[in-house]
Amino acid sequence: MPPLEPTCKSGIGTLQGMRAHPFGHQPQTEDVFRRLVESIRDYAIFLLTPEGNVASWNPGAERIKQYQAHEIIGKHFSIFYPPQDLAAGKPNMELRVAAEVGRFEDEGWRIRKDGSRFWANVIISAVRDDDGTLIGFGKITRDITDRREAELRYRLLIDGVTDYAIYSLDANGNITSWNSGAQRIKGYTNEEIIGQHFSRFYTQQDTDAGLPARVLEAAAIAGHYEGEGWRVRKDGTKFWSSVVVTPLRDEAGELVGFSKITRDVTDRKLLLDTVQQHAEELELRIAEREQTNAELEAFSYSVSHDLRAPLRAIEGFTDIVLTDFGAQLPTPAVEYLRHILQATGRMNSLVRDLLSYSRMSRLEINSEPVQVGKVIRDACAELDEAMRSKVAVSADPSLCVCAHSVTLAQILFNLINNGLKFYPPDESPHVDVNARREGGTIVISVRDEGIGIAPQHQERIFQVFERLHTADSYPGTGIGLAIVKRGIARMGGTVRVESAPGKGSTFYLSLPAA
Repeated sequence: MPPLEPTCKSGIGTLQGMRAHPFGHQPQTEDVFRRLVESIRDYAIFLLTPEGNVASWNPGAERIKQYQAHEIIGKHFSIFYPPQDLAAGKPNMELRVAAEVGRFEDEGWRIRKDGSRFWANVIISAVRDDDGTLIGFGKITRDITDRREAELRYRLLIDGVTDYAIYSLDANGNITSWNSGAQRIKGYTNEEIIGQHFSRFYTQQDTDAGLPARVLEAAAIAGHYEGEGWRVRKDGTKFWSSVVVTPLRDEAGELVGFSKITRDVTDRKLLLDTVQQHAEELELRIAEREQTNAELEAFSYSVSHDLRAPLRAIEGFTDIVLTDFGAQLPTPAVEYLRHILQATGRMNSLVRDLLSYSRMSRLEINSEPVQVGKVIRDACAELDEAMRSKVAVSADPSLCVCAHSVTLAQILFNLINNGLKFYPPDESPHVDVNARREGGTIVISVRDEGIGIAPQHQERIFQVFERLHTADSYPGTGIGLAIVKRGIARMGGTVRVESAPGKGSTFYLSLPAA
């Protein structure tokens, strides 16, 4: 068998008796090969004799292993192996496998000239002559220490995550890796679960429905799958999981497996279920309350409507008695009858306002473009003639608001009437009504300089029957501002007040611009 011999000049061995190469004459082919190998510095490429002695040495081998060609050629390649590999007979095993199957590939620690270690990817290929006789080995070594350290750091990072189950599957769904978080959440150790199909984590119902296969199929097609559902631990208990599945593909785009991240979100699920249950109960109670309110409003509307007839009768007959027989009655009787008239008048006002408040809920309100200036004039027209001169209006004629004209006029009448009413007895009342556009909203303000409202009462005044003063001081039913709030809400607007005792009040109505 012709041996592999080192060259004295280049350190690149030649195969004695090599036949002509398709690229040209043998010396030319060897020169091309030598130049190619000498240009490679990222790989240690060298030849071994059948016994394992180094027969050639390229610059990449010199850079990676630190030996010069004259220092290493002729020595056995086992010099690169750590003691534990030598004790296990690994170098000879590698040559034996390469000779038997034609090739050997491995990763492991190797030793440099200075004694330092590096993680190597090694490929050994058997070299045979035309007769099939083994004449040596070609050996390619690559330093992948950085890659191994990165993979190690990544593995340590994954293993250190205990709040998430992070593991990988092969293309068929069999488990190929398992981190500590997976063991904590699902209860299986590496030895128990690796090689098993991931469908064992699913409930029997989901398995029978083919959910595991659909999950992998969806991930493979879309490039990503996210979902939530019940999963089963080793001890049979269930937990609600949030799952992310990502397909893994090689450089050719072929599917090689999946990565899977599972998080136990049972606490969140239970909390959401509780919130949902409370929300449903609340909706039921609101519906019941709305039904009750509707029934009460219908009742109050009916009662208020039915009360008007007897009140008118009382008022009418009392007035007849006073007119026709007042001169014949004693003075106390006349006073009593006058009190009856005053009481029925107040009762009539109360019933009228109750009917207005009830109608505000029952009325079908269809908002449409309304000219702001016109609706303000309509509201002022409802005032006593003597009071109309005390209202100053400032509104751009082009301003239009989306509202129900009758309802808005009633609201403005209530606000203007209140502004004229709540003044100290010795002062002349005055109200300013202004309208302006703010973006997509029309703001109408009604300002007075009357007695004002303390901050602690400014929310109360919009409630039914809330009065801050006695009826003798400032007559009224306590329903007017409740009508304002309900009416403006029915039209999709808002109302607010700015006020201080002794400094007057300003009410702001905000409605969508038309």
